[in-house]
Amino acid sequence: MVTKRCFGTTKNGIDVHAYTIENDCGIAVTVLDYGATLQSVVLTHRGERVDVVLGYDTIEEYENNDGYVGASIGRFAGRIPDSVLRIGNDTFPVTANEGNNHLHGGTIGFDKRVWNAETDDDSVTFSLVSPDGEEGFPGQCRISAIFFLSDDALSIKYTGTSDRVTAWNPTNHAYWNLNGHDAGDARGHLLEIPAERYVPVDDICIPTGGEADVTGTRFDFRALREIEHTYDHSFVLNGHVLKLIGNRGIGMEIQTDCKAVQLYTAEYLTERKGKSGTVYRPYGAVCLETEGRQVMPNEPITSENILSVNGLRSVRNTQYRFIFEED
Repeated sequence: MVTKRCFGTTKNGIDVHAYTIENDCGIAVTVLDYGATLQSVVLTHRGERVDVVLGYDTIEEYENNDGYVGASIGRFAGRIPDSVLRIGNDTFPVTANEGNNHLHGGTIGFDKRVWNAETDDDSVTFSLVSPDGEEGFPGQCRISAIFFLSDDALSIKYTGTSDRVTAWNPTNHAYWNLNGHDAGDARGHLLEIPAERYVPVDDICIPTGGEADVTGTRFDFRALREIEHTYDHSFVLNGHVLKLIGNRGIGMEIQTDCKAVQLYTAEYLTERKGKSGTVYRPYGAVCLETEGRQVMPNEPITSENILSVNGLRSVRNTQYRFIFEED
């Protein structure tokens, strides 16, 4: 069942709506047409209702706060060094919105757009058109983001088509805390990532060149273990299922067809008010942004991050299946 309610009005006078998808298993997912944003995921466990993603209660907070909290990211997730997009032998200057570099789609990326919405019994489909030249990206793109709730899983599917060869690397930027959005530091979560390689970066999170072996380093999550440290790094996946487990009996399996995942432990999440007056602080969540491989300095983007023409459609799928420890 999907219900719709008014969430507020943007500073430009555009009405924003919240859509709540509920099932018979005690899961309720709320998404906004502002930024195709995942605003809450409420699970029922041991007689409690637990919201496991960070978010805000008002549209003003989504407009005014940074961090891409829960938003759909595009056209391109991650950083483009020196804001120069390279597609094959062609180069395109894109918006520099993090120093000299491009981050997460630019100044007004998909996270700051109000999407069109259509509902079904157990899903919400958001869509928008990104015009040629928006934030410097070539081609007019038609984008959709489908949020689908089954008995035990939330699935997010991004699709895109373009009238010109362009860059395409969407993701959802949910901040997960499986102990509850108000539970504080999330670095005690257990994490498993099927990746033999990760991307080393410098102090402003730009790749230093190439990929590195995780063996014998703090980047080895091939077996389930505690996160402990600070991360804002991309891992090259050689498997399809990731795991994240909190310490109150709630876990999550993430199945994706993406080539990489960005692990971010919310180091730069400055102190701010979140849902229900909760104060969010650094390290209060874990982001697992399923996406394409990162852009290396002075190199073209990788093949999975190129959207072709002639009606060809690119699809990215990620499923979050919730697991509950028995009493």
